[in-house]
Amino acid sequence: MKTIVITNCAGLVQLYGKTGPAVIIFPSNEVAFSAGVQGVTTLMLVGCRAMSTVSEIMRPSCVSLMDANRTDWYIRHSSYYLQVESENLTDNLPLFQNDSSYILHVDTFYTGYYAFESLSLPDHYIKSDVNDRLMVTQRIDAPDYYSTASFGMC
Repeated sequence: MKTIVITNCAGLVQLYGKTGPAVIIFPSNEVAFSAGVQGVTTLMLVGCRAMSTVSEIMRPSCVSLMDANRTDWYIRHSSYYLQVESENLTDNLPLFQNDSSYILHVDTFYTGYYAFESLSLPDHYIKSDVNDRLMVTQRIDAPDYYSTASFGMC
């Protein structure tokens, strides 16, 4: 498994599933795939919120995803499902920072695609469930898992 090395990681991105659906944030702050590219949410790829807890070798590939339209609102997992929450409204900042930090891998499941491994749940990757909601789940060796845990970025 290759890990992408990111230096000065910051920039606007849009995420798409391997089969084409775009990642969106619903008004309820849930994160999911859309039925198409309409409504794609622009995110900001930023430095890892939990950098101080990451091993030195993994620091260059640790990232967080912030809603580009809301400063300090990050994608994090809570009860395994992804949602967007404000870092300023949490009552447990260390947990928030860990749950909103991911190791960004390239070519993990498919060439040219990215995978996001949870920092707080090692070997758990962001993928979609049967209802297209995004969540982190334990990695399994299955083509369906690989497809739903692979993302394109533009």
